[in-house]
Amino acid sequence: MMKINWDQLRTKLREDIVILPHFFRNPIQTMRALPDWEWPTIVVLQAAFAAAISTLANLVARDFVAVITGLILAPITNYILLAVAAGFFYYIFDLFFRISVSYRQIYIILLFATIPLLILSVAAIVVPPLMLLGSATALLLLFVGFVDRLRAPVKPLRNILLGLMAIHVLYWGFQQVQTSTKHKTLRQKATPESLDILEKELNTED
Repeated sequence: MMKINWDQLRTKLREDIVILPHFFRNPIQTMRALPDWEWPTIVVLQAAFAAAISTLANLVARDFVAVITGLILAPITNYILLAVAAGFFYYIFDLFFRISVSYRQIYIILLFATIPLLILSVAAIVVPPLMLLGSATALLLLFVGFVDRLRAPVKPLRNILLGLMAIHVLYWGFQQVQTSTKHKTLRQKATPESLDILEKELNTED
């Protein structure tokens, strides 16, 4: 069984995390010169960031139970989503672009590109359209990373990313319509008569 050298891992994490302040100052430039992180660094930092974003989002939403469960579920969900997305783009590069790339390289590019999306997803709880801004930013950073780092062909990649954005906009719009319809239905059902009945039931229970 392979043993983990925790001291070495902590030292490596401190060295690798230096890139993050540079990313927040100039994300586009950073996408052009991403670090070649190893899997332990990726797994630990991804889990920490996903858990932090989940905690913040659930605090904003005032879902205190999810604050606890999110510490476990958010990293797992993030691992799965990024793994699937990296697999999708890995086969895009292999089958359509005819470019041999490392799955880990694609994963790292996706990891950094989705940071603004995760951050804006917290603000989107209050201002929903910010989710679209986050998605557009993530796709822009993906474009920069894939073209500059992996030499992806510009026009085919642009068309794929625009297609993904269009699908996301349609899905987001559908969700907003559904949410609005549910709220409207609840308001219509909450008539003075129904509120009086509910109040009487509560008084009876007391």
